[in-house]
Formats: sequence, C-alpha cells, structure tokens
Amino acid sequence: MAIYHTIISDIKKQIQAGDLKKGDKLPSIRQLSQYYHCSKDTVQKALLELSYQNDIYAIPKSGYYVLENKAEHIEPVIVSISDYNNIAYDDFLLCMNESLVGRELYLFNQYDHPEGLLELRQSLKNYLANTGVYTNIPNIIVTSGTQQALYILSQMTFPNYKKTILLEQPTYHRMNTLVKSQGLAYQTIDRGFEGLDFGELENLFKERDIKFFYTISRYSNPLGLSYHLKEQKMLLDLAEKYDVYIIEDDYMGDFTKGKEAPLHYYDTHERIIYLKSFSTTLFSALRLGMIVLPNKLKSEFLAYKKLLDYDTNLIIQKAMSLYLDNGMFDKNLRYLKKVFQKNQAIYQDVIDAIPSTIPYQLTPKQVILQLPKNSLIQRRFYLKSIPSPSESYINSGEVTYIKLDIDEQLPKHLNQLLDNRANKKSD
Repeated sequence: MAIYHTIISDIKKQIQAGDLKKGDKLPSIRQLSQYYHCSKDTVQKALLELSYQNDIYAIPKSGYYVLENKAEHIEPVIVSISDYNNIAYDDFLLCMNESLVGRELYLFNQYDHPEGLLELRQSLKNYLANTGVYTNIPNIIVTSGTQQALYILSQMTFPNYKKTILLEQPTYHRMNTLVKSQGLAYQTIDRGFEGLDFGELENLFKERDIKFFYTISRYSNPLGLSYHLKEQKMLLDLAEKYDVYIIEDDYMGDFTKGKEAPLHYYDTHERIIYLKSFSTTLFSALRLGMIVLPNKLKSEFLAYKKLLDYDTNLIIQKAMSLYLDNGMFDKNLRYLKKVFQKNQAIYQDVIDAIPSTIPYQLTPKQVILQLPKNSLIQRRFYLKSIPSPSESYINSGEVTYIKLDIDEQLPKHLNQLLDNRANKKSD
C-alpha cells in the first residue's frame, strides 16, 4: 500500500476506534512526515483527502482536527451555479491556505522555473491522461492564463517559418483582438452550424502561408460547436500534409459527453498545441492556464515566456496542484455537471419546442439560436446577441446568433424571441 493510503487508513482506524475523538488535534505535518518517513507533500495530500471525506478539518495556522458531529454531516445540495461557486471557492481557499504550510522558502522566493511548478505539472499530467491527452511532464508548461500562451504563440517563430494565422469565425473574441492589435497577418474561415468547409480549408493550407490554425475543438466559443471524429482526422491529415500547426483551445472539454476525445488524442505527428484553462470549472478570475507543446516548440516558447515573467504565481500553482490531487476538482466538476444536467432536464420541453426553422446548438448551459441573415429582431429584442461583429467576428459578421441561458428565464426569453419573429413577419 502506498504511504499516502497508509496515512489515510491509519487515521480513519484511530477515529473509528475512539483513539482520536471529535475535536482532537492531529500530529503536525512535520511529525507525520517523520513518523511515516515520507515527504510533507505526501502527508498534505493524505490530510486533504481526509478533509474531503469529512473525517477531519483544518484551522489556518493551527492544524488539523477530527471533525465534530460527523454523523450529522450531509453532503451539500447544490441546485444553482451560485451554490457551486461558493463550494468551489471554499475548497480552493482551503488549498490556498494549505499551500503555505512549510513551503515559505520557495513559494515566497524566486523560483525561476518558467515552465511551472513541478508538483502542478505532475498533477496536470495525471489530469490530462484522464481526459484523453497523453503527454510527458516536459511538454506541459503552466501559463498565467491562456491569453499569455496565445500571445507568445502569435509572436514566436514556428518550425514551418510561416507567418499567417488562420482563425475560425466566429471565435473567442480575445483572439481576434490579439491578432488585430498586433497587426499580424491572418486569414479567416467560417465555422457555422453546418461545420467547416474542408475544401476551403485545404486551399488555405495549400495556397496561403499558414503558420497555425486556431480552433476551439469542443463547445466552441461562441456557437458551441464540436468536431466529429471524421472531421478531427481530416483536420489532422491536412495539417500534416501542408505543414500547418493547430492550436486546440479546449476550455470546455471537461463537459463533453461520453468518450469524445480531443484533437490531441489523434495527433501522431506533433501538430497539435493543446491549450486549457480552468476559469469555467473554477472561477473566471483564476488566471491559470496550461499548454501542451510539441517538442520542437518548447525551447522558443520558454524563451519568450521568460521575457514576460520568471514564473506564474507559485502559490496559485501549488493550490491548484492540491485541488487536483485531493479530488476536489473531480468532486466539484461532478456537482457542476449535475447543475447543468438538471437545468436541461427541467427545460427540455422548452428546448424541444424550438421551431425546426430556427437552427440551434445546445451547450451544457446555453442554447444558441441562428436567426435569419440581416435579421431585424436584434433591434427589437433586448437579449444579448452573439457574436457581435466587433468581438467574435474579426470583421463584420452577416449572421446573427442569440444566446439563451438554460435557467428559469428560458421560457420567457424564448417566447419573446418567437413573438418578435411573428411580429416581423406581419410587418
């Protein structure tokens, strides 16, 4: 049995036998690490797992104690996004506090490892393997959000020595802004509800100087699109054939159904640059991202990153490592999925009632509807439209999309939308 599991088992047995009673303080992390002849991080991981299982609890700057009234503890009922946010915040705050225990010598001093904290990269390697992204620790680099990674990729020279960035449209508005503000060479290709035109894509790869193609592989922003298996393999074949790299932004990959794999899973020629952030599953203010790089891109990427910062916030990195390792991430992700599934089940009849004349896409938390070209509804309908020409399209878009949150307001908003369509036809 691993030492980590031995510590958990021993403490549980002591609690059950009454040797450790409610409110009793556990030995310190240092004492436990000496007793079990293991690292403090191994002890820390075991104690956080016991905290997650509601056997013990932590008091900042004091230590761990046996949980009182454990028999009365009930798993929290999470019925809304705000409930989830409160739980996720409290859990991450606990990891933040724990990240400071016994680590002052390197968390508060210059670490000078721009690739990221080794503990976090190991945690990310394990996390990625469970999501279909198989890689080695040296290929994982931690960044201060995906925006930092995108900026570096847009600036550095690639092994294909090409310069033009290909953007799907519509797309993540910050990527459009990045390209335009830097005056970078770019091309665009439409990706609507009907998917990509792979004939056009091949022509662009063949005839244009395409450095990389930026695409959001699963639940794209803002339309909620995902590639089918056949499309994934076609995309990878074309990238290899024409020496083009693909940036796969997978910010919503945690919410895919079944065994849908990312593009990276099928990449056998190191063409995929995999990007991931945790702002959706944790909280938007968390500026922490990661990138999985092909071997040929690592050294130059790190050289650019050193110009921007020595290292990404070390305390946040350590807290994220603990959050992943002790099961809090998986637990809270399950909670969040349940909220989305519950909302979809409640309002499925409303969603099913959308007329067949209105194409729509369903995401875990929203319904995106495609309105007629040059529609006037947007002027008469107060809901936010996406994408707006100034953001999700790098140039003015011709198709209007409306985003409806799947919540208690969905029936009302959908009825308003349909009423406006009816009024338009009668005008």
